[in-house]
Amino acid sequence: MLTASQKVLQQLAALLLERAGLKITPDGFHSLRLALSARMPVLGLDEPEHYIQRLTGAGGEEELRSLLPLVTVGHTEFFRDGKQFRALEKSVLPELVSRSRREMRKVSIWSAGCATGEEPYSLAMVLAELGALSLEVDLWATDLNLAAVEAAKQGRFTSRRAISINQERLTRFFRPVEEGYEALPALREYIRFDGQNLAVPVFDKVALSSLDLILCRNVIIYFDLPTIRGLMDRFLAALRPGGLLFLGYSESLFKVYDRFEMIEVDGAFVYRRPLDDKSMRAPPLRITPYPGEPDVAARRPVDAFTADLRKRMQPADVPLTTRLPAVSASSVAAPGSPSVTLPAVGASSSPRSVVPGRLPAVSPHSPLPAIAAPPPPSAARSRVTAELPTVGSVDSARPRITTELPAVATTPRAPTMEVPAWPTLLPPAERLAMAVRKMSQGDFSAAIAGVQRLLADEPSDLDGLLTLGNLFSLTGRIPEAREAFAQAIQREPLCVEARVFGGVAALQAGELSEARSELGKALFLEPTLAIGHYLLAQVHERTQDHEAARRSYRNAIAQLRFPQRPLAGHYPEMPDSADAISRAARYALAALEEQPLR
Repeated sequence: MLTASQKVLQQLAALLLERAGLKITPDGFHSLRLALSARMPVLGLDEPEHYIQRLTGAGGEEELRSLLPLVTVGHTEFFRDGKQFRALEKSVLPELVSRSRREMRKVSIWSAGCATGEEPYSLAMVLAELGALSLEVDLWATDLNLAAVEAAKQGRFTSRRAISINQERLTRFFRPVEEGYEALPALREYIRFDGQNLAVPVFDKVALSSLDLILCRNVIIYFDLPTIRGLMDRFLAALRPGGLLFLGYSESLFKVYDRFEMIEVDGAFVYRRPLDDKSMRAPPLRITPYPGEPDVAARRPVDAFTADLRKRMQPADVPLTTRLPAVSASSVAAPGSPSVTLPAVGASSSPRSVVPGRLPAVSPHSPLPAIAAPPPPSAARSRVTAELPTVGSVDSARPRITTELPAVATTPRAPTMEVPAWPTLLPPAERLAMAVRKMSQGDFSAAIAGVQRLLADEPSDLDGLLTLGNLFSLTGRIPEAREAFAQAIQREPLCVEARVFGGVAALQAGELSEARSELGKALFLEPTLAIGHYLLAQVHERTQDHEAARRSYRNAIAQLRFPQRPLAGHYPEMPDSADAISRAARYALAALEEQPLR
């Protein structure tokens, strides 16, 4: 690990706070050391002091942006997101172990974006507790930051970072060392660590249809839309039919990618490659080993007892109380099923008077059953689809969201002890869309209540938290809006939307200095965000700095040559498409051009 003085780390932390609003306390200096270890060799620098000089000199802002995603590697923990790990522990991993034993192959799991290893070590502990041998598991953990990967291989964690591991697990899987704990070799054997860039067009280390489970949590929030869609294509191809994808609670494919099915497992919403997906070749039995690397079995000699055990192993060796259900083509809604069309997100339900170039004024869980046969059409689960508009189309409306409801059963079913395959609770994105409809209709009280109920069930839903902050802002509850955006930043330190919407809230409250600061941080994190430049121009107009306003409006128009991503969270009638931002900025700029320079 790189040695850096406290003074250097404090200077770097202060620079990150000033430029990006990212607060790093001394407890988080470990992540700064990891980031420095990754970036300094790239620049050919040996001394941390010289790196600080580079950051504060010419071209320093671009380097600071390259450093930022590496700094956030420290924002992880063991067994992160309780609902997801309960689903993994109770249902997903027991089923995968049982299925792989029946098929005489390994459980294939990829922890993508593993940071310093807390996630894969958490998975390895659960697998060991389920009785899975390390020889039965291919748990591949990767990260872009090679310094983080090396730290993960060592398996050493401070007492603070190990705080979420209970005492029983600490005793069984770790040994005390200076300043913390070290994973025992028996636990480390479950995992193979490596560097991997998720943005590359081909994953040459992963065979098609070879993975049972991918975890890529709190990673895609840093990617633009084309990168996310390309990554999802590669994940879909890498998963077996029926394979599962876990994303972070602040991440959603709603309106972004529709080739996965969303299902609920023990209260956690996850994505699944459709079981009837015939578009890709039949899967091999396991992940392809690294190029030039010997087969896993060849590297780990199997003793006679283990070989005999595996030879005689039957499905009953792993007792299961739950199974993931099978889904067939018959499980989709029957033709003629009633459909409900939700309004275009963010659209107004009635005509409103809006001045171009201005923001509008707004007044104030149960176990899963074993499934012997596919459910009948009448019991089908609702399916969410999103129609994406053509890029550059004149129609700048948001994607239309539709819910296909299953046909109502016409004959009563005989009493049965079976539980429905999946609970009928709507996914968070659909619940939020219902609240957004209320917002668009001007029913802010109902919208706030709906989003608060969503966040009570899904406290990590970033989309919901940002929308709640906007609702508070629109109804004049600025302190509550600030608190909502602060919570969003606490959960996702590089959340651009929290800065953008925080700037809007400050602008509405007349706190122009705060608005300029928040929008400046948003644009530091994402310089090509046209809506950020557009909003900053409005702040300059309010301060009577017309030349700065002209410059920001021109910047907004200039950034439209880059792809613009939709913002998480919802704000009614904010220009959100390239066409809408261009029209609004050009209109405001034309009005300013008629005024003399001051």
